[in-house]
Parts: sequence; C-alpha cells; structure tokens
Amino acid sequence: MGRITGRNEMDRAKAKRYEPYSYESNSTQIRWVVVALTAWVVVALVLAWQDRATASYLGDLQNQGIASVPPTQQSTLRDVDKILEFAAIEGVDCTTQEQIIALTPECSNLMDVQDKYTSVKDTGAMLFVLLMAVFLANMFAFGAFTHRSSRNLLTLKSDKQGFSPEKSVMWFFVPVLNLIKPWQVFRELFRGSDPDVTTSNQVEWKTKGKVPVIVNVWAAIFVAVFLFNPRTIGMYWYSVRETLDDVVIAHQRLVIADLLLAVLGVAAIFVALELHKRQEACHAKVGDITVTPPAPVDPLEEALKEGIRRKDLENERSRSKRRGSGK
Repeated sequence: MGRITGRNEMDRAKAKRYEPYSYESNSTQIRWVVVALTAWVVVALVLAWQDRATASYLGDLQNQGIASVPPTQQSTLRDVDKILEFAAIEGVDCTTQEQIIALTPECSNLMDVQDKYTSVKDTGAMLFVLLMAVFLANMFAFGAFTHRSSRNLLTLKSDKQGFSPEKSVMWFFVPVLNLIKPWQVFRELFRGSDPDVTTSNQVEWKTKGKVPVIVNVWAAIFVAVFLFNPRTIGMYWYSVRETLDDVVIAHQRLVIADLLLAVLGVAAIFVALELHKRQEACHAKVGDITVTPPAPVDPLEEALKEGIRRKDLENERSRSKRRGSGK
C-alpha cells in the first residue's frame, strides 16, 4: 500500500529534505505547467462558449413566450409529471399522459424544449467535470514547480527566505489565507531569483529584488476568481433561480466567470515562465554550488532553551541584588 499510495516515496523525500543539494532546473516542470495551464484555458473557453449558448437558447425560449424554466430529463414517470406541470404553468394544452403518448403538437413542442435544454445542461456539466479534472492536474504541476523554485533560492545565494518549500505550496490550500499568502510566496520567489541583485550579500535580495507587474495582476485575478467562479455563482451570487429570466442572467454571469478562469490560466503561464527564466539566468550567474538547508526547529527544544535562558537571567538578577544589599 505504501508503494501504491506513494507514501514510501514521500517518506524518502522527507528524509532527504535536509541533505545537501544543488540547483535543480525546472525545465521539465515548466513544460508540464504550460501544458496543464493551456488545457485549463482551452476548457474554460469552451465552457464559456457553452454557457453563452445555453443563455442564448433560453433567451430564444423567452422570445417564444415561455416564462418558466424547462424541466430536465430524469426517469420516464417523473418526466411525464414534469412535462404536465410545465404545460400547466405555461398554459399549454397538454394536460394528460395520453396526449404525451399521442405526441400532440403542444406536448411534442414541450418535449422538444425539454430535450434541448437537457442536452445543453448535460454538456455544460460534463465540461465542468473536465475542468475540475484539469484543475487537479494543475495542482500537481504548479505545486511541483513552486516547491522546486522555492528550494532553488538557497542555491542562488538568496538566504533567509520567509517561506519554506513545503509552506510555499501549503498556503495555496489554507482557506482565506490563500488569498494573500501565495502572492507573498511568489513575490519572495521573484525577489530571490532576480539576476540583477548582487550575491555578495545573500540577504540583499529582500530589498533590492524586483517583482514584475504580472505577479500582482495574477494575484488580483486569483482573488477575483476565488470570489466569482462557477461554484460561487450557483451557491451564493445567483442561488435563487425561480424564473427563466433568473436562469438566463445566471448563465450570462457564468460566461464572465469562465472567461476569468481562462485569464487566470494565461496570467499563471506568464508568471511561471518569467520565474523560470529568472532562475535560469541567476543560476548561470552564480554557477553550481551545493547548499545545506537549515535543520527544522523543534518547538519543544526551543521552549526549553528559552525557559533555561530566562531562569539564568532571573538567577543573575537575584545574585546582583544580594551583592548590592551586602554592600
């Protein structure tokens, strides 16, 4: 099970975290990042086109005089009940199962509406599932790229970084804080990878390193997508969709959300490419060096040391007071 789940490989990676290492190029990882993000952009654009087509189809139904949301297909018996309910709401002469079986013009028209609406809904749902699958692929690709980029800072003579490689990835998954921390992580990565900063002082990058505008743009889009995406539109912004007009507006907003997802993917591609370019240039300047990452801090050990230090300080003060009293 350890081999199947990858636990053995994870344990080996953890054991090697604090061993000496040299610069590790992201040349392979950047290709996977670009491929995964390009797939994300394509799926998001196709989803935007599908949501636009759905909104357009519902608008055509409005022009035909339909005011309520068509039912979607489920089981046969429930389909019949929903068609009859839909006909009653719309005031259409389709009131019995016999009329549906006989495919009277009125019932046949409503069933065509149901079929087409079900088709566009199902297509949109499948595209959204595909988008989530591509999202998982991007999590692994972008996470691996971020982790290695963070590890490389030490080999580029950029010391005292505020985010460890593990935390650089972890902050993407912490609710609320992931609106700010990833932006801070990448600002640090860009500053520490700036080839124009001198390496004679290994902490000068903190003040001299430059961050390109695209990083701030990417972070702003990231926040916008976090607040306004296909999930939040359905759950919060347009959760009440009682009329056909409500559904049309919701799908129009979905188009905007889908386009935001695509723009986020494009911005992420530029960020990743620029960071990789900087690290390669900085490595060419610094050369191959071997570094040893700082050992992890044991909180209990640090607390004990602090307690001992305070106790020694108190004892020294007490001795000083006694000497003063003796005089």
